[in-house]
Amino acid sequence: MLRSGILKRLLSFLRRWLDRPPAATSPSAETEARRLPTMPTGAPAAQVSALPSPRPIKRQERTLVVGIDFGTSTTKVIWQDLSDNHFEVIQWRPSNDGLSSFLLPSTILLRGGSMHFGLSEADADGDDLWLHSIKLCVLCRRKPSICRCGNTVARHGMIGLPGSEQPIPASSFACLFLAHVFQEVERRLLTQFPDDDLVLIWNVGCPMDHLDVGDLRSEWEKMTGAAIELRRRVPSKADMSLLADATRLVNAFVVAAPSERSYFVQPEGLAAVKAFLESPHAESKTYAIVDVGAGTTEVSFFFNGKAMAEPGQPFRPCYLADSTDAVGGVKIDQELAQAWCCRVEEAKRRKEKELESSSIPMVPSIQDICLQYQRTCGEIVKENKLTSPHDKRFDLFVIGGGGRLRPLQSALQYQQMPGGFVRECLQQLKPPRSLKHGAQLQAHYDFLAIACGLASSLDWDYYPPKDVHPMPAPRMMPKPDVEELYPK
Repeated sequence: MLRSGILKRLLSFLRRWLDRPPAATSPSAETEARRLPTMPTGAPAAQVSALPSPRPIKRQERTLVVGIDFGTSTTKVIWQDLSDNHFEVIQWRPSNDGLSSFLLPSTILLRGGSMHFGLSEADADGDDLWLHSIKLCVLCRRKPSICRCGNTVARHGMIGLPGSEQPIPASSFACLFLAHVFQEVERRLLTQFPDDDLVLIWNVGCPMDHLDVGDLRSEWEKMTGAAIELRRRVPSKADMSLLADATRLVNAFVVAAPSERSYFVQPEGLAAVKAFLESPHAESKTYAIVDVGAGTTEVSFFFNGKAMAEPGQPFRPCYLADSTDAVGGVKIDQELAQAWCCRVEEAKRRKEKELESSSIPMVPSIQDICLQYQRTCGEIVKENKLTSPHDKRFDLFVIGGGGRLRPLQSALQYQQMPGGFVRECLQQLKPPRSLKHGAQLQAHYDFLAIACGLASSLDWDYYPPKDVHPMPAPRMMPKPDVEELYPK
């Protein structure tokens, strides 16, 4: 009887369980059911593991404008993210303090059949072949008077390596140096934005007088374009055989139309004040830029106004005159060493400590820069490009590492100019508010201004000096008679 009672209760429980309503499926279970395909019963484990993963996160396109200031002694790189217009400086040596962490030496060290890029003199051994100021060697091929590189194997833009029968163009070395910079910058940006599809626009600075003539600009663009193609083959230690590849590629390179390429060669002078010109406070007037680098000084005068703009079109800067001379910070250091009877390294350290001091002697290079500044302005007077006294009143910018000397700034500020040109004020370039660590970098922004300007814009339309014709004085409306405005 006990057994029959247990069986009756068990059968009753089974009937209630079979007759129960179906349980509601939870939202998460429904989501999973929709996401995973139905597999047949008894599917092998390998087939189950091959189920498609959840839909990947959609990648967004991010456009970055990279400005590369390929300098005589150091190279500086700043990029701008166009999605939020913020700027960042590439830090080449994060372990260093201050400005030095943002400066990559523009050097090539040849050692044991390999090329090493961006090393300092402290890294060199006695048997190494040291190439510095390679940018000067490139400029020297067309302008031998600019030679100040100090490389014993360089002459007129050609590098004669020991044991080599034929000299190698300096542009081949510079091409590989730029390729290394491109590779390193691209690698860092891909690491920083792993989930985005990056579109990189490269702007490389060049002295303005090399852009006045189309042939010279084309040579610089060939060198830059070849570097873009070689960038994934040039690590910090590269094989010497790449020199032959670079030479062939530069010689045979065909520069594509601007709309079909991602790299551009831009004037350094315009880059230095590009951010200022694009600001709403930019005036329609004349400006002068004196950029004193380590090996060269570039002087540019340009007019920012509507004088040459077509009706209905936005105006663009008109370059009035420009010049590049082989005088800069290195030569100033050498002359200070002679004046102070000390070594060049000691003179450089003393100069850095006394930048604001008036005790620094007026060495010949400072006078040469002032004469270059005056002579460049004289080209405008000679061509009679500006006729209005109002247009001849200009603002002055003095930038570059060599331009930090107070005696040089004072000499330029009070230099008498020809043809009625009058300096109104001395402007100081300031970093954009969106520059990362901009407040900390403001004291050193004169070193970084060109790189920041190169990264500041996609719009680089301007008139070179050869396209600027004499500008007539603006029409002045006669002042109305007060009696007419307020009749009695």
